[in-house]
Amino acid sequence: MLSLFRSGALRGAFQGHGIVKVMSAVPARGEKTFTREERIEQWDYVNSVYFGPERDMKNFPTLVQADSPEPVRLGVIPARWFDFLYPKTGVSGPYVLLGGFTLWMMSKEIMVIDHYFWEFPSFWGMVYILNKHPKVGPKLKKWLADSYETQKNIFYTRPLKSMKDQEADNIARNERLIEETETAKHIYLAQKEGVQLQLEAAYRQRLQNAFLDVKKRLDYEVEKTNVRRKFEQDHMVNWIVSSVTKSISPQLEKESIKVCIQTLKGLASKQKVAVA
Repeated sequence: MLSLFRSGALRGAFQGHGIVKVMSAVPARGEKTFTREERIEQWDYVNSVYFGPERDMKNFPTLVQADSPEPVRLGVIPARWFDFLYPKTGVSGPYVLLGGFTLWMMSKEIMVIDHYFWEFPSFWGMVYILNKHPKVGPKLKKWLADSYETQKNIFYTRPLKSMKDQEADNIARNERLIEETETAKHIYLAQKEGVQLQLEAAYRQRLQNAFLDVKKRLDYEVEKTNVRRKFEQDHMVNWIVSSVTKSISPQLEKESIKVCIQTLKGLASKQKVAVA
């Protein structure tokens, strides 16, 4: 909090710069649900303010939870306090200071000794004895460590791993979608070529249909001309034959028959002479 006052983040917020963004980072009940992109933008802005260049990271660093507790003395007092007093008071100085401070509080009746007073030293004394006991202490520490790991696995590690796996699946799915969108250009070109081939096939089919229609009409004209010419020829022959037949009289027919018979006889006589 002091780092925020020193960095000027809260001062800028109270002056109206960015107060809406900072307050909107925690949505109130009944407000609309923010999208993922809006939440990411809000948290990026908050982090840029909290970890901004104006913050004094040397005097006010970010607190980090240690993996294991720091060393202690008497079960509850940090050992670094004793290390701080050793150069000034010696080895026994911190213990004497602690005892003197306790006696001072008892003399001023700040710490009153009544029927419930002994619960405090007896409780912490038992905790110290159990912690330092060679059989109970290690088992108790192991049980507490196992319980801590179990709770950490249930409430932190497993959900975090599940979320990471889910986001990894989302990333893989999005990458696959990106690859699919990149192939859309090739699909478009293939579809375009397919449409062009279909248009070319339709054009050729129409040309073929036009050629066949024109050929049928030409064949019809040729056939019509041939039929007309044959009809005219047959009609002319029949007309000539009928005209000649009508012009021959019975007398002329008899004379023609006689002439034919004489001609045949002459030819026969000539044939006999030639054979002899």
